Amino acid sequence: MGTKGHPAQPFRYTLIAVLVLSWLAGSAQYGGMATLDTLDVRHDLTKPAAVRMEAAKNHAVACLYAGRAEEVRITALFALDLVLELKHDTALTKAYLVTSLSCKESDPGKALEYLYKALDHAELSGDADLIGWVEKETGIVFKQMGQYREAIRWLKKSEAHVVSTVERNRTACHLSEAYAAVGLLDSALQQAQGSNITDKVADDPYGYARSQFVIGKAYAAKGESDMAELFFQKTIAVCDSFRIARLMPYALVSLGRVRLDAQDASGAIGLGRRALAEAERTDNLPAALEATGLLELAYHAAGNADSAYVSLKLRSTLQDSLFSVQALSKVESMRFGQQLKEKEEEQARLEALEERSRNIQFGIIALIVITLGIFLLIFSRTAVVGAKAIKNLSLIALLLFFEFINLLVHPLLGEITHHSPLLMLLCMAAIAGLLIPLHHRMEHLITNMLVSKNNRVRLDAARRTIEELEARPSEATE
Repeated sequence: MGTKGHPAQPFRYTLIAVLVLSWLAGSAQYGGMATLDTLDVRHDLTKPAAVRMEAAKNHAVACLYAGRAEEVRITALFALDLVLELKHDTALTKAYLVTSLSCKESDPGKALEYLYKALDHAELSGDADLIGWVEKETGIVFKQMGQYREAIRWLKKSEAHVVSTVERNRTACHLSEAYAAVGLLDSALQQAQGSNITDKVADDPYGYARSQFVIGKAYAAKGESDMAELFFQKTIAVCDSFRIARLMPYALVSLGRVRLDAQDASGAIGLGRRALAEAERTDNLPAALEATGLLELAYHAAGNADSAYVSLKLRSTLQDSLFSVQALSKVESMRFGQQLKEKEEEQARLEALEERSRNIQFGIIALIVITLGIFLLIFSRTAVVGAKAIKNLSLIALLLFFEFINLLVHPLLGEITHHSPLLMLLCMAAIAGLLIPLHHRMEHLITNMLVSKNNRVRLDAARRTIEELEARPSEATE
C-alpha cells in the first residue's frame, strides 16, 4: 500500500519530464561512439606497435566500462608483450596504464605499481594530457581504497594537467565524490558542476551521464531534493537512450531514495524494482544490493512488511553471492598476478639480453677504435704505407673515436635532461661546439705527427738504400 505524495509532486514530475524530453529531443540526432577494437587492429602484425597499442588501450577502456574484466586482463597481458617493441614513452605509458586498469579493483597495490611506471614514461613524453590521465587513475585507486585525502591530492594534480574534455570530465567527477566523502559538500557540488562540459552527448554519452549523476548526488547530499531529482532523471534518460547499463541501476536507486525522502514510497518501490531488474540483467551484484536495500526501506514505509521481509531475504542471498564472487575474484586475481609476474620476469630477461648485446657492441666498437689506432702507429713507422693513406686512416680513426664518445654520452644526457628534446638539442649543440674545434686540432696534430714520422722513416729507408747502392761499386772495384 503506497502512501500519498506531496500535493506539489504531480506538477514537479510533469516539469521534470518536460525538461528531460526537451533535452533528449536536442540530443537524439547524434549517434554513439564505439571504442571496442572490433577490427582486431591490436593483433594486426602489419601495423606499427604504437598503433596496435593505441587500439589495445581503447579496447581495454571500453571493456572496463562494459564490465568485461577478463577481456581487460587479456588485453593487459597483450600490452605487456608489446612493451619491448615500444620505444616511445607515450606508447609505454599506455601499456602500463592498460595493465593498471586490469588489476585496480582486485589488487590496488599492483595497480599503483604500474601507474608509477606509467607516470615515469608520461613525464618523459612531455604530454600534459597523458600525465594528467595517469594522475587521475592514481587518484581513483586511492579513492577506491578509501584514502580520500590522498585521492584528492592526485586528482588536483590531474586537474592541473588534463586538457581533453573527456579527462577533465572524469577528473571533476571523481573529485566531487572524494570531496563529498570527506564532508566538503560545497566543493563537491562545485566540482560536479565543473564536470558538465560535454557539448554533444553522443561524443561521450557515459561522461555526460556520469556528470549528471554526480551533480544529482551533490545536490542530494546538500538536501536540495528538487535539483537532485532533476539531474537523476536526466541521468536515467541518457542511460536509457545510449544503453549505459553500468550507471543505470545506481541512478534509479538514487532517484528512489529522493522519492522515499519525499514520502513517495510507491514511487521509490517502482524505481527500486526497475533498478533490481537492470542490475540482474547485467549481473551487477553491488547495484542489486543497493536496489534491494532501497526496496526494503520503501516497503517498510508503505506498510508492506511481507514484501520488506522478502527484499531483506533477497538482499541476504545477494550478499552471500557477492561474497562468493569476491572469493572467486581473489583466486582469479592470484592467477592473473602470477601471469603478470611471469611477464615481468620474461621482460626483465629480454631487457638483460638486450643490455648485454648493447654492451658487447660497445666493446667491439672500442676494440676497433683501439686496434685502428695501434695499426696507425705501426704503419707510421714503416715505409710501406704512404703519407696520404696514413692521413685518411687517421681521419677515419678520429671520426670513429668522437662518434663513440657521442654514443656513450647520449644515454647519460637523456637521463639528465629527462629526454626533453629542447634540452637534448642544447646539450648536443654545446658538446658539438667543444668537439668540432678539438677534432680539427687533433686531426691536424695527429696527422702531422704521424705523417712526419712516416716521412722520417721513409727518408731513413731511402738514405740506407742510397748508402747500400753507393757501397756496392766500391766493393766491386776491390
